Amino acid sequence: MFAKSKLMAVLCAMSIMLAGVSFASAATTLRFQCAYPENANVGQTTLFFASEVARLTNNQVEIKVFWPDQLVKTTEVFDGVRQGMLDGYTGSLLYFAGKVPEVNVQWLPFNWDNAAEAKDVLLNKGFMNLFGEAVAKHGVTLLGSLSVANMGLLTVFPVEKLEDLAGKKIRAVGMEAAIMKALGASAVAIAGAEQYMALQRGTVDGTDFPWYTIEQYKFYEVLKYIIKPALHTPGVVEIIINTKSLQSLPADQQKAVQQAAVNAMDASFAKSEELDAKALSDAEKRGVKVITISPAEMKRFREAVQPLWDAEAKKSPYAAKLVQILRDHLKAKGVN
Repeated sequence: MFAKSKLMAVLCAMSIMLAGVSFASAATTLRFQCAYPENANVGQTTLFFASEVARLTNNQVEIKVFWPDQLVKTTEVFDGVRQGMLDGYTGSLLYFAGKVPEVNVQWLPFNWDNAAEAKDVLLNKGFMNLFGEAVAKHGVTLLGSLSVANMGLLTVFPVEKLEDLAGKKIRAVGMEAAIMKALGASAVAIAGAEQYMALQRGTVDGTDFPWYTIEQYKFYEVLKYIIKPALHTPGVVEIIINTKSLQSLPADQQKAVQQAAVNAMDASFAKSEELDAKALSDAEKRGVKVITISPAEMKRFREAVQPLWDAEAKKSPYAAKLVQILRDHLKAKGVN
């Protein structure tokens, strides 16, 4: 009887120990929603970020990726992350400029010339750290920035001087709409998925969108020109996470998630130039012409958008400092 009781006690103890091991080894799942479809470049980079988290945590942390509107509407994602309804988000914070006005600064036109320069400003000149402080006020941690490659004017009409944009209807929303108005065009708010039809029907004369969409969205069927330089070379979006969700992880796993974001950022910026080169090559094959605005005319373009820079600097103390970082960067290059 005693032996049987002892055996039962040992078995119970082993069960408890095994349950403890099972519990300890169970992966933590973090739910992230991406603003773009899975086959989009940011969608693929989001999957890469998830795979890096799994690799660097030995599968102890799983990033479960959801696509646009699957958990919450894209326009409500920031509040969802802030309130802990989901753990993280990949995509532009421009959708939430009313809450995070500082995001507009990195979308001021003609702020850097290429992916390497953008990465230098973000990482080495304090831009991303400062922007991260602005985001942190909302209980959200900025994990990293992702390149979306060159983004600018794709049109059905040639643009060689500022006057060519006068009265033209360009699909643009948010900060991009303000840029179009500053350049003399009329901004038309149309959902991204509806652009092709709007261009086909002549509802708009062009769009402000990434170059690579010429091929990916079959815009070569309804557009005739790519205008260089792009407005954003490249455009940048974010990876963010609820701060409490991040801090709930053990320290080594927090570092792994942060490193995975760095790796995703590196990968996206490394691919940026490749995407741009392919976009121009695809455009040539499809009969879409590339127009390069002259340096003298570009000076006029820069002057036309300067009021936007001044306006963004007034939106918050953080915005003022971020604008100054960009102005100091341009001044060091001899661009006024």
